[in-house]
Amino acid sequence: MHTTLRSFAATALALSLPAVDAFWRLECDGSVGIARIDPLMDFGGMSDHIHTIKGGSAFSATSTADDLLKSKCQSCGVGQDKSAYWAPPLYFMADDGTVTIVPEKPPFKAYYELNTGMTSDGKSQKIEAFPNGFQMISGSNYRRNTTLSGPDPSDYVGPFNDEDNDQREQRAIGFNCMNYGHNGAPAKNEPTLYRHSLPEKSWLDANCPDGLRLELQFPSCWNGEMDGGDNHKSHVAFPNWINGGDCPAGFDRRLPSLMYETIVATDQFIGKGGKFVLGNGDPTGHGYHGDFIAAWDEGVLQQAIEQCTDMGGEMRSCGVFEFPENTASCTLENLPSELKDENAEGPMQGLPGGCEIQSGPEPAKKGKGATGKSSGGKSGGGSSNAGNAGSYAPPDTADSSSSPPAPVDDKKSGGVFAQVKNNAPAADYQAPPPPPPPATTTPPPAGPSPVDQGGNFISTEIYTDGRVVHENKVVMQEVTVTTEVGAKAKRTPEAQAGHAKRAHRHHHHPMQHGIGGRRLR
Repeated sequence: MHTTLRSFAATALALSLPAVDAFWRLECDGSVGIARIDPLMDFGGMSDHIHTIKGGSAFSATSTADDLLKSKCQSCGVGQDKSAYWAPPLYFMADDGTVTIVPEKPPFKAYYELNTGMTSDGKSQKIEAFPNGFQMISGSNYRRNTTLSGPDPSDYVGPFNDEDNDQREQRAIGFNCMNYGHNGAPAKNEPTLYRHSLPEKSWLDANCPDGLRLELQFPSCWNGEMDGGDNHKSHVAFPNWINGGDCPAGFDRRLPSLMYETIVATDQFIGKGGKFVLGNGDPTGHGYHGDFIAAWDEGVLQQAIEQCTDMGGEMRSCGVFEFPENTASCTLENLPSELKDENAEGPMQGLPGGCEIQSGPEPAKKGKGATGKSSGGKSGGGSSNAGNAGSYAPPDTADSSSSPPAPVDDKKSGGVFAQVKNNAPAADYQAPPPPPPPATTTPPPAGPSPVDQGGNFISTEIYTDGRVVHENKVVMQEVTVTTEVGAKAKRTPEAQAGHAKRAHRHHHHPMQHGIGGRRLR
């Protein structure tokens, strides 16, 4: 005699798993500047470390959303978006101390993911646009260690119900190996936010012939405030799946899940003695961080959230957007005179501004090159829908190669903009004999399995295979366990993990600009 037991773990988790309604990739072909400017943490002065800046050309040490909206141009691909997106670049420090910036492989991408979830009291959420003047930071400039338990990288993708917001923030950074496959070898793909520390250069040389993908996820749970005080964080929190899922108490309103993705040409330094270090003096990667000020034309972002529901992520499929030309040539309008001649690219001895390299494990200290101070939670501009005193009320309508393409060094205000402009397929990679690769590189996802047996759709998954991007649908199914009466029931591996997933290869298209895969949980 047999009886059938229903796995309630899978059913319960199905209520809290992140639902991906749609997303788009805001592509930025260039940077408006590379400079020691940070209007959030070093308002009115110079920062102690350097940033690569995307977005509106009116960005400055005192810029607000109102200033950004008056930008003469922008480096990103949507005409109605003059927001500012900035983060420290990656540098290579040779054994003799010479420092050179690691070129980007454009476009930089800011993902706008429309991931819904539940409030702390079990109510469904509606995604609200960032109000103009909203600003936030993700990551910690001073972190040089981790408090996360377990292996890194890890195949476990969530939920992280027992972790506080600081631990979830540590999971919101990623350093992913790019390997599109060469000389007949298969591509090796890693999921988004898979590795939370910067790998050693010897490992990158051996495993990542097409560079490194820097990833930074921002919080999407919100308490309604425009800013979070001196750290620009306390008004937002991460959901339990980091880029999706349910929100903690006190942060029941939902914003788009913003994520930065930058691919850098670490492959240009294969075989050279030295190490990689972030522009804030961090060789560990734990201090990777980014800043954001929202500055969209009135009503456009909310309209896009409601109308642009393409699951392919292409920004040009959104009829709400306008697409300006020559975004790669847009530069800063108001660079401080003290920074106009500062060498941002190298070669040079030491990091820009004399930023000290601090390896930890103790937290880093603020550098001597800073002359500004935190904006202290000031609203990033007096936008017409910003409400009062830093809080926001929603409008009434709310219900690769050993010889890689040569970088083009565009001499611009605020330093040299080193970006790989040639997007042709990479030549077959011929690296010097590498050391045996460790067993941490994730193989490509397994082939598709049928999806005609039902199940609840929970997310989209995109990954690369060679130079093709594949989009998967991920669904949740209940797991049924059959056992003889009197025998001890055994969970299947899927039930033991807490959820069962089946992937369906939904769509594929040629990969553009040599970008890597994107996994949306």
